[in-house]
Amino acid sequence: MTRSQDDPIQSVVQQLLSCLKADSRSTSAIARLAAVSQPTVSRLRRSDGKRQRVSKSFNKLCSFYKVPTAAMNKASHGYDELLQAAIIDAWDGTEAGGRALLAVIEGLKEFKNKQMT
Repeated sequence: MTRSQDDPIQSVVQQLLSCLKADSRSTSAIARLAAVSQPTVSRLRRSDGKRQRVSKSFNKLCSFYKVPTAAMNKASHGYDELLQAAIIDAWDGTEAGGRALLAVIEGLKEFKNKQMT
C-alpha cells in the first residue's frame, strides 16, 4: 500500500529529505552525530521520498534536524498527554524519585527488548 502525498508522513519525509540534502556534512558525520547508521543516512539521501514506514532511525534523524513529527502522531497525541500526566503524578519531585522512575522506565525498555528477541 502506498501513501498519498497528503499523508502527514509524506510532509515529514520531505522536510527531512530537504534537511539531509542541504547538509554539507558527510553521510558518516551525520550518522555519527544523529546516532544512526551510515547506510540509513545514505539511503534516505538517495531516496525519492516515498517512505512506507517510520523507524527508530528515521525518528532520530527527525529529532536531530528538529523536524516536527507531531503531524504523524495526531492519533497518539491524547495518549502522549496521558502518559506525561501519569509520569508527573508518579514523580514526587525529588532526585531520588526521579532516579526511581527512570529505573522503572529503563526496566520496561529492557523487558520490551527481551520480548522482541
